[in-house]
Amino acid sequence: MRRLLRGLGQDGGMELVNRRYADPLDDKLPGTAEGPPVTLIGYWEGDMEPGWPSVADFVDEHWDDTEREVVASYLEQGFVPWVQMGISPCRMCGAANGSAEQTDGVYIWPEGLAHYVREHGVRPPVSVIRHILGRLNRMNPEQVDEDWWKTATLDS
Repeated sequence: MRRLLRGLGQDGGMELVNRRYADPLDDKLPGTAEGPPVTLIGYWEGDMEPGWPSVADFVDEHWDDTEREVVASYLEQGFVPWVQMGISPCRMCGAANGSAEQTDGVYIWPEGLAHYVREHGVRPPVSVIRHILGRLNRMNPEQVDEDWWKTATLDS
């Protein structure tokens, strides 16, 4: 494990600390991510949550089953940036529907959105589906560059 000397410690000796390679070299704390904010999707109107769309308006009984399953699976695999204290109930069947938020860096959605998609045929807007399918297409690359990894070092 690499260690850095950080100068004098409280006892007057040199202080050793672990180096985290994502940390800035100048010891300044990194700012927040720049760029457009993530777009929130998948919140529904309820007794305690007025103002969100009605989930019933997003049910699509004719949505292709295969595409629906692909979208639900994608939504289950998002990065979890935080978890809430309570469990959200499904607005359609009352099932416990999770407490986490998930994101892919472009959209952010409640953990239970996959349940709505899979169990109730709730379809996100076309632009969201196109985004998801486009991401999945990039995850199945036609060409893979193996050369970089063969020559990689700790400082690459």
